[in-house]
Order: sequence, then structure tokens, then C-alpha cells
Amino acid sequence: MSIRPTRRHPLQKRAARSLFEELSKLYPGHPFSDVGVVEEAEFDDIIVYIFDGRACFFRYEGKLAPLLTMLIDKGYSWLPRVYVDRGATRAMVRGADLMIPGVRGVEGDFDVGSIVVIVDEESRAPVAVGEALLDSRALREAVSRGGKGKALRNIHHVGDKLWSIASSIR
Repeated sequence: MSIRPTRRHPLQKRAARSLFEELSKLYPGHPFSDVGVVEEAEFDDIIVYIFDGRACFFRYEGKLAPLLTMLIDKGYSWLPRVYVDRGATRAMVRGADLMIPGVRGVEGDFDVGSIVVIVDEESRAPVAVGEALLDSRALREAVSRGGKGKALRNIHHVGDKLWSIASSIR
């Protein structure tokens, strides 16, 4: 994958408005109400959205998901969160999916397929973005009864290609 975009261009006002409407439906309370320039950059098969020169979101299987570099800079309180232990953090930053035994807490409500930020319980730093394989209620129940199996699919983590792309745009 190239760190340089194959294509990068400003979005027309209508397309930018549509993007922000989608953001508002998916992520109520997102911190992007006063963005000036909105750009779209294509990196092979990945589309990244750039707000005022900062890479903020990407498309994952048609879904709009936040980039970790933006979450670190702007915060993540507007997203559902799953807190994980240090062992799960180490596995997640190597690209592993999140397993139920590594979950230490769940904040917010989400459905299967929702985008969720995975946060290290000790440092409170976001370490990955995942797609929920269980809804928040089922995940809480599975954690409380010592369940096993996958909780979230890891779609973006510290040090991956998206991390490199977002870091190169700054």
C-alpha cells in the first residue's frame, strides 16, 4: 500500500454536507461542527477523509470509521468504548481481534456491526478501532460470566497501514 494517495481532492459542498449528515447519524456528538476544507484521499482501496489538513475518518467495508490519530488528538468520548487489559492491548496492536477475556469494561450502547474504540484500561489511550461482533448488552453479559470467544474485529490499530497513512497526512 502506498503512503502517497493515488488521488486527493477537495469535496464539493454537497458531498461534504452529505458526509457530515452521515457522521451525525452514526456518531452523535462528534467534534466536527466547524470544519472548513474537507478532502477525500484514496490510497489503493482505502478512502480517507481529511478535515482542515488532518486525516480523521476512513471507509471500512462501506462504513465510516474514525482514525486513531484523530481520536488521540480530539478525544473519543463521543464513541462507544471497550476498555481492555494490558495483555489484550499488546495483542490488539499486533492486529489481533479482541477476545472476551481481555475486556475490562464497556461504555455506551452499540449494536453488532457498530464501530467501537478500544481503549487501554491503564493509560486510557485508544489502541484500536473495532467492529462489534456482539452488541453492548451481550458483551457485558459475556464478560460478567467469564465468557470466551471474539468480541470485536480489529479494523485499525496503532502502527498499522492506516496509522502510517494518517501520520503522513499531518
